[in-house]
Amino acid sequence: MSRQTVEEINRLTARLEGQSARVLRQVEAAARSLTEIVSKEGVERLEEEIDREEVFLEEKCLRVMALHHPIGTDLRFLATLLRANGDLERAADHAWSAFSLSRTIVGQAPESLVLLSRRSAFLMAEAVRALLERNPLQAASVLEGNSALETLSETALRQARVHALSGEGDALDQAFVMVRVAMDFRRIGDLAFNLAENALFLERGNIVRHGGGGGPQQGF
Repeated sequence: MSRQTVEEINRLTARLEGQSARVLRQVEAAARSLTEIVSKEGVERLEEEIDREEVFLEEKCLRVMALHHPIGTDLRFLATLLRANGDLERAADHAWSAFSLSRTIVGQAPESLVLLSRRSAFLMAEAVRALLERNPLQAASVLEGNSALETLSETALRQARVHALSGEGDALDQAFVMVRVAMDFRRIGDLAFNLAENALFLERGNIVRHGGGGGPQQGF
């Protein structure tokens, strides 16, 4: 591996760390917006930065692949970065959606929805840490949280339906928002699981999604 390739990968690693930090701030802001007023301008600016960086990272990663023809662990890192980059950007999109909707029900969200938002933010933070620290045990721990997230999601949706039937003036509209926000946070949790799978692939070379993971993949 050439010195230039090492330098390029080190720069990409630093950019990935920065992008991860932005996405975590976006997700945390969305979760807080259920219980407190959060500045729209700051979150909107963060969303724009994340979108720009997602494009930059993809273009830079493909450029390194085309120019340096990496193999082995370097190729696996770049393949992981491409997938993680997309998952991070999608998580930020769902966080922006949840944030935009949550502003209409701030302080009125059921406890289960607040817990779902916080759990999703926690899983995202833990998955990012597993990826950046290349820690397969941490990644496996994140994946074990799937059933708890599913339970919280189902409870939040059930409470939204109960709210819709409460007969209050704008209960139906509020319930619709609650369902949308719950779906966004559930998707953020799913993307955290994707990142954890990426972390496992990076360190072990095996693809664990869709029932895979029998062993290291040939050529990696």
